[in-house]
Amino acid sequence: MMKMTLRSLWIPLCALLLLGACKKDSTLQLKQVALTLTLESPEGLTDAKLSDVKVTFREINTGKETVSTNVVNQKLDITLSEGSYDVSLEGKAEYLLDGKTASRRVAGLKQGMVLTGTQAAEKLTLFIGQEGSGFVIQEIFFTGTLTAESKQYTGDKYFVIYNNSAETLYADGLVIAQSAFLTTDKRNYTPDVMSQAVAVAGVIRIPGSGKDHPVLPGKSILIADDGINHKEFNPASIDLRKADFEIFNQNMDDIDNPQVTNMENTYDKMVFHNRGFTSYVLARFPNGTDDFLTNQQYNYEYSLIVNGIVYPMDQQEYKIPNAWIIDAVNLSVQASFQWIVTDPSLDMGWTFCGKLANDKTRYGKSVRRKTLSTTAEGRVILKDTNNSSLDFDAEAKPSLMQ
Repeated sequence: MMKMTLRSLWIPLCALLLLGACKKDSTLQLKQVALTLTLESPEGLTDAKLSDVKVTFREINTGKETVSTNVVNQKLDITLSEGSYDVSLEGKAEYLLDGKTASRRVAGLKQGMVLTGTQAAEKLTLFIGQEGSGFVIQEIFFTGTLTAESKQYTGDKYFVIYNNSAETLYADGLVIAQSAFLTTDKRNYTPDVMSQAVAVAGVIRIPGSGKDHPVLPGKSILIADDGINHKEFNPASIDLRKADFEIFNQNMDDIDNPQVTNMENTYDKMVFHNRGFTSYVLARFPNGTDDFLTNQQYNYEYSLIVNGIVYPMDQQEYKIPNAWIIDAVNLSVQASFQWIVTDPSLDMGWTFCGKLANDKTRYGKSVRRKTLSTTAEGRVILKDTNNSSLDFDAEAKPSLMQ
């Protein structure tokens, strides 16, 4: 009888304790910050008027997104929880050009905006979105494949470059470069040149004298890591013998197929990061390779912190001015992303294969640019808003595995 009495008392006592705990937890809320965000018009626009503006606040630690369209007189008042935010904006701007009203797409990006206290005021500088035409990066297959023994297979990676215009373009002299900085490791590099250029580590170039490699409207070129039939070594891989070009590093244990034209190695070595920690740009050097190697050296410093000890570091790479860049694609990993490593005017988003750094499901997947429309003649126009988060299908099936 005593046992039943204790039990009957214990049940309501637990309920009261749980109720008290829930009541206590409900009071644990993050402080709210009243933010006034001022939008600064793109440089060079006269009497710009914004419309169709959407501002997205993404809290970096939680991934929670808050979207607002309540922009009045280029100001946005919003209340957010304390935290660190990446802020992105998309919209349109009407402005005067030669006495007539014109319209262009505008965008903005601010990474790592910290909100604390009760009130905050921040500025977001806008820029004019580049028009999507010409050559674009259509696909990057950087993950590679797995063998039947679940071992990494390398050499079957590739780029696809697409002519997104309505006229024949020439691929001669096109440059593909890999970023020197990682999207998964944000550092304070000095001097910071990101608003003017992209720091690069590996640079390759399509050979030719100017009109050796025509690419018709709606057609593409394939650049393989190794231009061989990889299925002979790994049935789960692909046949790249029909590649237009291949990447060959003479001082490495690399394969050279004499039937596939080699890319020119302009600087260092192009080695795909199979987890997608690096980004890629497509560019042209207006004054040639020699001018690039002579005038675009980039010496920078940063602090490497290990176990609380700061080690001053200095390094030298090269940089490609933003004005030379035709297209850019930032890659990363969902769980490890920290920042984009290009100016947002080139790319204000990122795409991925794999949600974790060592995600084995990433193998055999690529990032592929989405289709925007198809003309009456059947020419496909690819989506190009300079936002890889919107323009690309992440974790897609590689086009050459169809």
